[in-house]
Amino acid sequence: MAHETLLLIVDDADLATLLRDYLQRHGFKLSWADRPSAGMRLLAEDDPRLVLLDVMLPEKDGFAVCRDLRASGATVPIIMLTARGDDDDRIQGLQLGADDYLPKPFNPKELLARIHAVLRRTTPTQAPAQVVRLDGDTRTVILQDRTVSLTPTEYKLLERLLDPPGTVSTRAQLLDTLDEAGASDSFDRAIDLHISRLRHKLEPDPRHPRHLLTVWGVGYRFQC
Repeated sequence: MAHETLLLIVDDADLATLLRDYLQRHGFKLSWADRPSAGMRLLAEDDPRLVLLDVMLPEKDGFAVCRDLRASGATVPIIMLTARGDDDDRIQGLQLGADDYLPKPFNPKELLARIHAVLRRTTPTQAPAQVVRLDGDTRTVILQDRTVSLTPTEYKLLERLLDPPGTVSTRAQLLDTLDEAGASDSFDRAIDLHISRLRHKLEPDPRHPRHLLTVWGVGYRFQC
C-alpha cells in the first residue's frame, strides 16, 4: 500500500504535522484540511483511500460531514477521531456510516493498525469489471447486461461524466453540457433533476447510488 493517499480533516496543525510525518514513514501520503469545505475539495482532487475525520471542526462537526458523505453516495472508508470517547458518540459515528472510531489522545501505532484493518475490510475482492458503453446512434447506454434508453440531454450529460469514468465533472462543466445539448432547462437546479432521472434509470437503488455519485460542493462523478 505504499504511497496511498489518506485525507485528514482536523483543525489541529500540530496533530496534522505529527501524523503526516509518522504515516509517511509507513508508506502513506497524508493530505490535510483544517475544515470540511477544504476537505471536500481535497477529496475530489486526491481521491484518497481513506478519510481520518475529526468530530470537533469549524463550519460543522464530523458527524454532519460523515452523514453528508454517505448521503452523497461516497464509499470512501472513514475513521472518526474525537476527544469524546463515550459510547453514544461511537455508536452515532458508526450509525452514520463511519468504519471505525478512535478516541483522542491515541498512539499513532494504534491509528496505523486501524488504518490497515479498515483498508483490509473495505478493499473489494476481485470481481468482474462493470461494462459501460454508449451508443450515440440509438442514444442508449449499456451497463453490464442492461440496455437503457436516454433522452438527448441525459445522453450528453452521461457522455460528459464518462470522459473518462471516475473523474469529477463540476457543476459549471455540466451546465456547459446542457447548453451544448440545447436543453431548455439550462440552469443550476436542472443538473440535479437530470442526475436524479439518470439514477432512476441506471441505479439498482437510486436512493443509494453506486455509479452516479455526488462530490459534495463540487459536482458529480461516474464510478464503474
